This record gives sequence, structure tokens and C-alpha cells, in this order.
Amino acid sequence: MYNGKLQIELVNFYSTNDYEKNLKKIIQIIKNSTSDLLLFPEVALTGFDYKNWQKANKFGEFAIDELSKLNKAFALTLILENKNYFCFFDNGLIYKRAKFNLFGYETKYFEIGDKPDIFEWRGLKLGNLICFELRFLEYWEKFKGVDLILVPSRWGKERINHFKTLNKALSLSTQSQILAVNSANEKAYGCSFDGWGEGVGFDNEKIITFVDLEKNKKIRKKLNIGIK
Repeated sequence: MYNGKLQIELVNFYSTNDYEKNLKKIIQIIKNSTSDLLLFPEVALTGFDYKNWQKANKFGEFAIDELSKLNKAFALTLILENKNYFCFFDNGLIYKRAKFNLFGYETKYFEIGDKPDIFEWRGLKLGNLICFELRFLEYWEKFKGVDLILVPSRWGKERINHFKTLNKALSLSTQSQILAVNSANEKAYGCSFDGWGEGVGFDNEKIITFVDLEKNKKIRKKLNIGIK
């Protein structure tokens, strides 16, 4: 269990058409990191490669095996079994959930997964929203008071201001720490906001930020809206 500050590395990863190159780069970033947790964007390994759909699915199987070998905590989404899985690793795959709310062409290729839910990691309560799921307020209500909410995305650049606004609003609504990244293939943008709406937004490749796990507890006491 963490009682102090978490060091988080947020990576607005750019995906090439070379799946193996993407995987090798992500593994290198993870191995070189000193952070407690890293977050990568939605479908960072393959992108939404509908022209090579079977190949993308098959690569997901290989990628999980390779990523499970790493001695580090990190999260991303990947294509597997015709679903878009959020995968959380910590010395192996410890949690996965397939995207429930699909957007655009996703509805033609992906099968619907499960609604976002809370899971635990090292004594902390975590929630995650995959890209488009960020817009659905029923999940905001469910995640009130969790420690961290992870939002890996491939959000369209023409709607990037929505992404920025929604993440800050989510932090204020839930009084939780929001950690979000967006694929640089669209518009690189990541952020870390606490329950007061304070933090950092950035548009470069990556950033290291520190999360004070006690701060949001103090915010809930100071601004009591019924969240413990």
C-alpha cells in the first residue's frame, strides 16, 4: 500500500504501422522508467488497423505474453479477441476489461465489452475509462472517491478541447486523481488533475508527475460533497 506520493509517467505514444517496433519502444520506455506506474494510450501497439484486423488481434496475444514478463506497473489498451481491452500489468497481467462504449467505426469491428468498474492495485482503488467512455456520467458517479482514474485514449484532434475539459471536470466531480493520455497520432495531450482540479496538462511525448495520495482525502474533508 502507498501512503505517500506516487511517481507516474504519462506517455502520449505515437504508433507506427510496425507493430513490433511499437512494442519494442514501449518495452524500452517501461524498462528505463523509474516511475511507480506508466500509462500509454488506447491501442498504442497497432492503432485502429481495420485493414489488418486479424493481424492486430493475433499480435495482441503475443504482446500480452511479452508485456507480462516486465517487472513494472503500467497500463494500455490493445486489440484482442475482437475487443479493445484495457490491460493493467504489475509483474504480469492483473486486470483487463474490454471497452463497452464504442465510437464510430469501432461498432463495425469490435465486440462490446463490460462497463467500467473499480479494481484494486497495491491497496488503492482504481477506475478506468477508455476514450469515448469518458463522456458517460454514470461512470463518474460510480468512481466518486476512488484513488486513481486512468483514461487511455485516441481522442480525435478536432475534439481535443472536449477531452481537456472533461478530464478536469471528472477530477472535480469525483474528487479523485485523473491520469489521462492521448495518442500522438491524433493530438498529443496528457494530464494529471487532483480533486481540486489542479495539476498539469502537456502536449509533448511524455511527462513524469507526482501524485499526493493524501491530498484528495483532505480535499474531500474541506469541500464535503458526501465523498469519503
